[in-house]
Amino acid sequence: MAVPHNTYSMQAIIRYDGRLVDVLDRIRAITLVLMVHIEKDLGTEKELITIKVMTPHSPKNTFYGIRQWSLGKIETLKDMQLQESTLTRLF
Repeated sequence: MAVPHNTYSMQAIIRYDGRLVDVLDRIRAITLVLMVHIEKDLGTEKELITIKVMTPHSPKNTFYGIRQWSLGKIETLKDMQLQESTLTRLF
């Protein structure tokens, strides 16, 4: 029996070193991630991004899994914070 997958949109603030394109490409490469795009430039090496994911898990657990993987694997990513009020289920 197939597990139902839900699509969620969430915004996160990321801090990084180096090239933003490299960081976003590595986040896009995560299996659950459908799309990543920049919402707002928040200053030097800090961006507000939107991440859309498809997952059978809860959205918060999915974000924290993506965050843990990203911080462990992407050397130039310093921090990633979920904006709790932006967590939305898409249909």
